[in-house]
Amino acid sequence: MAALRNAKDAPVDFQDKTFLVIDDIIGVRSSMRITISTFGGVKVDMAANAADAFNKIEHRNYDIILCDYSLGEAKDGQQLLEELKRRRMIRNATIFMMVTAERGYEKVVSAVELAPDDYLIKPFSGEVLRTRLQHLIHKKTFLAPIYELMERQEMRKAAELCDRLLSKAGPYLLDVLRLKGELLLMISEFTDASKVYEHILAMREIPWARMGLAQAQYFLENYEAAAEGFKKILAGHPNYLSAYDWLAKAYTALGDEVSAQRVLMDGVAKSPRTLQRQKDLGESAYQNEDLDTAQGAFEAVLEFGKFSSFTEPEDFANLSRTFLDKGEYDQALTVMNNARKTFENSPQVMLHASVMDSMIHDKAGNKEAAERAFGEARTLFDAAVNKPESLALDMVRSCFQHGDQAAGEKITQELVKNNHDNPAVLKRTEQMFQRMGMHDQGKDLIHTSSREVIALNNRAVKLAQAGDLKGSVELLMQAADQLRANNVVVLNAAHAILTYLGQTGWDERLANIVHEYLDTVKQRDPQHKKYLSLSAIYKDLALKFGVKV
Repeated sequence: MAALRNAKDAPVDFQDKTFLVIDDIIGVRSSMRITISTFGGVKVDMAANAADAFNKIEHRNYDIILCDYSLGEAKDGQQLLEELKRRRMIRNATIFMMVTAERGYEKVVSAVELAPDDYLIKPFSGEVLRTRLQHLIHKKTFLAPIYELMERQEMRKAAELCDRLLSKAGPYLLDVLRLKGELLLMISEFTDASKVYEHILAMREIPWARMGLAQAQYFLENYEAAAEGFKKILAGHPNYLSAYDWLAKAYTALGDEVSAQRVLMDGVAKSPRTLQRQKDLGESAYQNEDLDTAQGAFEAVLEFGKFSSFTEPEDFANLSRTFLDKGEYDQALTVMNNARKTFENSPQVMLHASVMDSMIHDKAGNKEAAERAFGEARTLFDAAVNKPESLALDMVRSCFQHGDQAAGEKITQELVKNNHDNPAVLKRTEQMFQRMGMHDQGKDLIHTSSREVIALNNRAVKLAQAGDLKGSVELLMQAADQLRANNVVVLNAAHAILTYLGQTGWDERLANIVHEYLDTVKQRDPQHKKYLSLSAIYKDLALKFGVKV
């Protein structure tokens, strides 16, 4: 313990540290460079805005990022940090410090899930900055072995290392416990994660620990307990914005979409520029047939998305679909024309636009234009590799509007089979059929298609239980090859193969198939809980058999 105390006070040589200063005022950037030079920092880059910062961070790994909270544009420093972390553009080892003249920033930083490592209120001296950075560097150095394992996606080993470091964590005890809780959530050890967060809360009531506990309850499907946890956070910390998102998810899981929409509206009122929250609000309101609220949310996504790389063709289609359902056909067409201009020559936009145009022209009575657009939509849809759920649903709706029932049923079956365990997608599919006046037919299609996937999985389980592990693997591999968009089926196949390899020994062909399956899911959802867990098992198994992967 004494050695750790001495280490955290040891001086740091800043000469080799790389700095990025982000501030919209050139004089402040120059002043900060001089301040950094007073304690030996010489490798200092500058960025005048978020776009400039993204460009520099994309091409260089920085040790220390000093960012002003107010950047004089649509995106503030907190939003920049959140986007950097969600896009995985900065390492865990990087220090991100917020600099602000706002005395009330403490309320902001206490109410965010993705917080900076520290913050400084202007004005401050070079010595204050040096001392704070020195403390953070020592902490990051202590946590570095955990970070390294996380960078290699070895989450289970990282969690085990947290246990070994707890006895010597000293002033970094809460940091190690927080990492352990997050890692256990990542590898789907939700019960153990709950125990970690309960242990922290027994020491001190901390919003992020309460958040972690509620998330663990959510993943354990204890949705009522999760909802109570999120509500408790908001009761004490009404600006803890991510709690609104998670509370809405809990309400949706409980089947209470009206409460989910209300919570999202509260969150949007607090922070209207968060695109994902606006998207979620738009989708929730659309499901509740509150088209005015849906329109407002989807319009906000496009307005605020001008300054973000997160805007997608689907966002334009969402707004166009809302105008379509309101009977405002000219506005619906205008939105998709704007999409074509925004994403010029994009095949994905041309597909979205042709599908929406086919429905809009049909409803407006322009039959010739509708048929022309539908023909183009069918060709583009059949050739497309990436087919988001909302696009598939629009295509189904267009098929039925144009009398192509066989194509509509086939697309519905594929969509349901690839999302048989996703209640949100199944509910949206059922609601779409209900809007078309085909509720019973849609319900039968959904039930039959879901049952096929469930029956296949059950057959594979029975083969495994009967001792025919190889037969189970072959059946699940056939299913995975047919349903590559179904994360559950693909990961079940990967799990079965890993179990088989663990019993029979390493097989290069099967191992390559597992790697392919895991990579398929990683491309779609790199934070998928079961993917992270199986990825760790795959690496452990390779190590056991002395294979380098």
